[in-house]
Amino acid sequence: MSFIGKDRTLFRLFGVPIRVNLSWLFLVALVMMSLAQGYFPSRLGPDVKWYVHWGFAGLGTVALFASLIAHELAHSLVARATGTRVAGITLFIFGGVSQLEDEPPTAASEFLMAVVGPLSSVAIGSALLCIWAVGQFLDWAAATQALLWWLFFVNFMLAGFNSLPAFPLDGGRVLRSALWAVTGDLRLATHVAGRIGSLFGFGFMFLGALAAVTIHGYVIFGVWLIIIGFFLRQAALSSLQMVVIRQQLEGEKVARFMSTDVVTVPRYLDLQRFVDEYVFRHRFSYYPVVDEEGRLVGLVSARAPGKVDQQRWPHTTVEALMRKAEPNSVLRPDADAVDALSALRSGDVHRTVIVDDGRPVGMVSLRDLLGFLALKIDLQPRRHDRI
Repeated sequence: MSFIGKDRTLFRLFGVPIRVNLSWLFLVALVMMSLAQGYFPSRLGPDVKWYVHWGFAGLGTVALFASLIAHELAHSLVARATGTRVAGITLFIFGGVSQLEDEPPTAASEFLMAVVGPLSSVAIGSALLCIWAVGQFLDWAAATQALLWWLFFVNFMLAGFNSLPAFPLDGGRVLRSALWAVTGDLRLATHVAGRIGSLFGFGFMFLGALAAVTIHGYVIFGVWLIIIGFFLRQAALSSLQMVVIRQQLEGEKVARFMSTDVVTVPRYLDLQRFVDEYVFRHRFSYYPVVDEEGRLVGLVSARAPGKVDQQRWPHTTVEALMRKAEPNSVLRPDADAVDALSALRSGDVHRTVIVDDGRPVGMVSLRDLLGFLALKIDLQPRRHDRI
């Protein structure tokens, strides 16, 4: 699912990009305020200074998101070990999510990938509980003990919530792996698990509306449950759609539907000529940049010249503004269409270059994939996969 705006990469852990979505800032503010204005004042009493509340609220927020990253990193590392490609981890309004480029290869690999998340949260929570017990024995500061107790509690809550059999939560993925193992049909397993996840979503929305209307002071809590329920419903539907798309594209070669009218740009071309002779004439979003032998060296955006003062255009080359051709933006003509889909979804370039012997021979866009997919589905017998 897409969230608010563009994700930003913060850093990498074990080669896994850790990204943040703009919606995450709302969750940070909510956690900080609830700790600084609710939890710590209630645990420490009115005599403690406000900056102590806010200081420990900041520590708690940082520690919470470190726990979330550890939870998702466990998913990502196990997924990678079982042969599933990982695009990264994204922090967003509901916490964090591991973004996978492929479906797990087997039911067993899905089970391992799913179950390791709650287990990691239980392990973190248990370690924090032990540290809290030591603090109780040594009579550590009340604020430190309160922080450790809260972190223990939220990690166990995180494990418990994710263990619900509501796909695509971890418990729902465990359920899907069991259904997949029994039926041998990933699509059917996703359909059943997704329907159960959708029912959980409706349940959260109903409980949220009930709490907001009938319980005094629970309006915000009720609205939050409604949002969570809506997210579960949409995520379940999106997961099923992605399985259907992948199964329809699997085995198809990108050469069948790539656009062969590739317009390449010499790397030493100045920006003035690039704008006049390419951007205004062809009106593509991105152009492959080639060297003197016609081999691909990078991609340049049609809007890239806007970053340079127009007076400098005649003296600035395309090479100065291009991005190097990365593996996820380049494919061979015999590559699987699923690989093209993964490349287009994981990157911020909406066209993938197809190269043969290092030279651009075609381009594939999301529009090309979706057009081919729509035609293929229209020509096949109907199958009821609606959640």
